[in-house]
This record gives sequence, C-alpha cells and structure tokens, in this order.
Amino acid sequence: MVEIEYVEATSEMRGLVAEIWGEVGARHLHIEDGFSILAMCGEKAAGLISVYPRALPPPLSGVREAFIDMIDVVAEYRRRGVARRLIEMSISRAREQGLHQIGAWSSEDKAEAIPMWKELGFALCPGHDLSGRTGEWIRGYFVALQLA
Repeated sequence: MVEIEYVEATSEMRGLVAEIWGEVGARHLHIEDGFSILAMCGEKAAGLISVYPRALPPPLSGVREAFIDMIDVVAEYRRRGVARRLIEMSISRAREQGLHQIGAWSSEDKAEAIPMWKELGFALCPGHDLSGRTGEWIRGYFVALQLA
C-alpha cells in the first residue's frame, strides 16, 4: 500500500501544482487568503484541495462559509480515500475558524463523487454555474455541510 502524506501547501509548491494541474491549478492555490492541502506520495503530488473563507450574499449577510475552490486527485490515486481525507481535514480547519458551513460546486462530469459527498453528510442541490473561461452555463451540483 502506498503511503500518502498530507501537507500544507506553500507558495513554493506552485510549480509542483502546475506540473500536475497546470496554471489553473496553481492559480487556485489559497495560501494567504485560505488554505490548500496537498496529498503527497513521496515527491509526487497525488491530490489537492484549496479552500477559502467567504461571506454569503444577502439575505445571508454575516454568514461565512469555507468554499472548496478546487479538489482533485490524480487518476492513479483515486478510490483510495484521498479526496475523503482532504475534505475531512478541510472540515476540521473550517470548524476551527468558526465558519458556518463548508461548500463546493461540481460539474455533472464529476458525478462519481456524489456517493462520497453523501457519505460525508453533505447536502446536494442541482444547479448551474457560469464558466469564467467560456461564458457558458455548466450543469452540475452544489454541496454544503453545516458546521456550526
């Protein structure tokens, strides 16, 4: 069995992240404005989660959540609990920060993650999100877990 170590991402790791997830992944790292955790197998990145706190819009002003900006696991490490562990660690961090909930958005092509989200206690809501890259609406789902 391969040993995975979970480490706090630093700005020095942007190059490592870019090797696996490209410049988009490197831009999604939250170092100063949130946190990012890398799952490492030796010197190789196996998974990444990036989370930042944000205020919810009115009428929920004053409510803050941890938003999972990016989560991905390299194909050869999937189905080994890496994503689950990254999410569990992020839930703990968000609770420590006193945030009300932790949430994320996923496109419908990531439907294989739905059972995991459900097992972790997240509520699911179908929806659409506007792609910042293409300007097109993308079908998918929102997930949220109340923390406080």
